[in-house]
Amino acid sequence: MRHKAGLHYDNHKGMAVTVHLKDIVEVLELQFDEHPSFLDLDTGKVETVSVDLLRKAEAPGDEEPDLPEWQKPEWEIAKRIVSTDRFLKLPTEHDVHEWDIMQDFADSRTSARIREELLEAIHGSGAFRYFKSITRRRGLETAWYEFRSQALRQIAVEWCEENQVAWA
Repeated sequence: MRHKAGLHYDNHKGMAVTVHLKDIVEVLELQFDEHPSFLDLDTGKVETVSVDLLRKAEAPGDEEPDLPEWQKPEWEIAKRIVSTDRFLKLPTEHDVHEWDIMQDFADSRTSARIREELLEAIHGSGAFRYFKSITRRRGLETAWYEFRSQALRQIAVEWCEENQVAWA
């Protein structure tokens, strides 16, 4: 597996709470650059917040932004993330390297023809779409999603171990 997954938001020396690995894997499956996720070391809960709110929370001053009611809980979380050391940033889509997972899946195929077709698909523009189209056409879609899920689970396990986070 080719990836890099240990990112600290602040220094951390281990924790007593146990995180549910499935919560981390779910975040890894649906990542967006503008909404990073963090593990709350006090609760074991995974929190996702917008980059915009994190920037506002980091800005000097005590001015509260004018937010709609539905965004106020996220604002409170953003303020805790930037003002305490109880949060660890989870791996982002740039740490997960989806392309490497697709290459590993292609390399795992026993049919040389399918392996080559998948490896060719991941090069050039539209690689993700083309790769998924081939897995669907070749009846490998379920196998791909299972493989991807296991790869993300392994990334989550390694991240927990690197950060001394207990998981179940």
